Amino acid sequence: MKKKTIAIIYDSCTNLPAIEHNQNTLEDLFEGCVHTVNYYFDQLEDDVILDGDAFLLSNASLLASLRPHIPDFKKIILMKRSIQKAAMSLIMDIPKGSDVLVVNDSFDSSVHTAHALYELGIGHLNLIPYNPAPDSSSVYRNLQYALTPGECQLVPSHIPHVIDFLYRVISFDTLTQLSETLHLTNDMISRNLIQHLNSIAERNNDSQDNFLTSHLKTQIINLVVRDLPTAILVVNTEFQLVYSNEQADRLLLQGKADANNKNQHTMRNETLTLLKDIKSNTTIELNDGHYMVEKVPLLFMDQPMGCCFTFHSENQLREMENNLSRHLRQSGLIAKYHFQDILHISSVMEETISIARQAASTNYTVLIHGESGTGKELLAQSIHNYSDRSLYPFVAINCNTLPESLLESQLFGYEGGSFTGAQKNGKPGLFEQANHGTIFLDEIGDISPNLQSQLLRVLQEQQVMRIGSDKMIDLDVRVIAASNQDLETLVSTGKFRSDLFYRLSVIPVEIPPLRARQADILPLLHVFLGDLYAELTEKEKESVRSYAWPGNVRQLENAAKYYETFHAFPAYLHCSQDTQPVLSSVTDSLPQASTGNQSIAIQDLDLMILTLISDSTAPFHGIGRSGILAELKARHIHISDGKLRQLLIQFKNDDLITIDRGRGGCRITPSGDQFLKSLDNNPLLSN
Repeated sequence: MKKKTIAIIYDSCTNLPAIEHNQNTLEDLFEGCVHTVNYYFDQLEDDVILDGDAFLLSNASLLASLRPHIPDFKKIILMKRSIQKAAMSLIMDIPKGSDVLVVNDSFDSSVHTAHALYELGIGHLNLIPYNPAPDSSSVYRNLQYALTPGECQLVPSHIPHVIDFLYRVISFDTLTQLSETLHLTNDMISRNLIQHLNSIAERNNDSQDNFLTSHLKTQIINLVVRDLPTAILVVNTEFQLVYSNEQADRLLLQGKADANNKNQHTMRNETLTLLKDIKSNTTIELNDGHYMVEKVPLLFMDQPMGCCFTFHSENQLREMENNLSRHLRQSGLIAKYHFQDILHISSVMEETISIARQAASTNYTVLIHGESGTGKELLAQSIHNYSDRSLYPFVAINCNTLPESLLESQLFGYEGGSFTGAQKNGKPGLFEQANHGTIFLDEIGDISPNLQSQLLRVLQEQQVMRIGSDKMIDLDVRVIAASNQDLETLVSTGKFRSDLFYRLSVIPVEIPPLRARQADILPLLHVFLGDLYAELTEKEKESVRSYAWPGNVRQLENAAKYYETFHAFPAYLHCSQDTQPVLSSVTDSLPQASTGNQSIAIQDLDLMILTLISDSTAPFHGIGRSGILAELKARHIHISDGKLRQLLIQFKNDDLITIDRGRGGCRITPSGDQFLKSLDNNPLLSN
């Protein structure tokens, strides 16, 4: 790198040792990056134009006279000088109130030195500037002490105590101004500046504090970002470089030859010029590589302070994607299924998947409708994985499994202490966790009117506000909703907001029930059973194929698990095709229920219990086991609590009922309700 030139201008060359000392100080401090040229004003010819990257002026009184010789006054720095710290203890030991002669190479210099000592807090002495005029020697006859910065030969010989605090050195402020003017800043120069500051005696000032504070902050930042693989740089509002880590320095200077005599500052500016007009998340080509550039405005309250640029190489982006995918898998915020995982051969299912694929290529909201057990979440995950958001989170929640207050906090998050039991530091909601990805809202038809209003606002504004907060959080989330209910009917009855329905159903997707895609039943069963499928008789296959499957694919999978255990299908598959009543998977293990004078068949008991549950199902509660046992007892039917529990578990596995704790109890599902309606000729249903 080409050395910078510092032109130092003195009144004259009368003090060559001090001039040489200044020259050595500058060249040592700037680590060989500068060379100095000395000029003496009393020898300067009128037509000489001084050349330099910075001009250091020893005397402010020369400024006006130098106008013809220096074309750019912005490069002029007034050289201030400081006293070396080593002599301060000797000066402080001089008895209080003593008259002390301050001797320098001129009267003006002596005055400046005396002022500098006073500024350092030397207030216990009476400092007398030395005047070398012949008629002033008698004034100093009774003085016992003298102070001098290396001018011992000028001290009157009769003074017995002389303290030589050596040459006054260039002040810290002067050196930092030089560093900024020359654009010379690196770790070695900063180290030398701090070392110089520690060796001199100066009154503390803001510039010193600012330098040290800035240096400490830079070191702290470097500890955090220096070794990051990402290049980071910060510019101010004038697009001047404020900070760059090592990776940014290498990126900005890579491939820049020094043959053109360009310094590093100029090289950086050439690259910064390319960044002025780019937008965030823009790909640029830089030094034969492609980089994704993030541009973040830096504000102090509402006032712009500059910008921060972050550069991600192609390899870094790939690594980030891999790390993100790994994290999402570990945290469970990932979609496991793809369209190829949806086993089907039927044309009706192929049409559904085709619509879903087209929907995946957009960012529009999708509303999936299908009976319980048809695979709504599987289709939602497939849409996510087929979309541009596949590398980001997939977050799913079943809206009918939580009470309203808990569902609200789960969806939207909350601030710490916003309600009893809230985590101290608050918690982000599922919308925040799904940012840039997809949130799947299953059973959306069950949410309360209050949550419908809040969800509508989130969809409209793409913003969410945590419970207990007044700040809006921007979102970039794709919403997929699903329901086994007819939302249009709910809208017509006033149970679901029409504006929310139209927001959700931008792209409606209908999943057909398993009975409408009979061609898929046996291939699905083959997958569920594996090698056991070969053991099935044609009669068993026909029973499976012709059954209505009110619980759809989930019920078919449960039947396959039953077969794996007992090598036989549940009894309900062997009933007549006209009624196909439900028989418990524990039929063979249950005796007939006693009525006192007669017995009731197990399949009739199943239907009676299922009917009781249906009659007791309400929006927010059902019927518990004790209630069922009481109803059966009133009809003179006796069954143990353990056997009833087995029946209810099988009903749940077949997706005919839900079982909740507390007041929730047992409630009929849409599949169970549909099954009972198909048996309207059964005499039990008329009771």
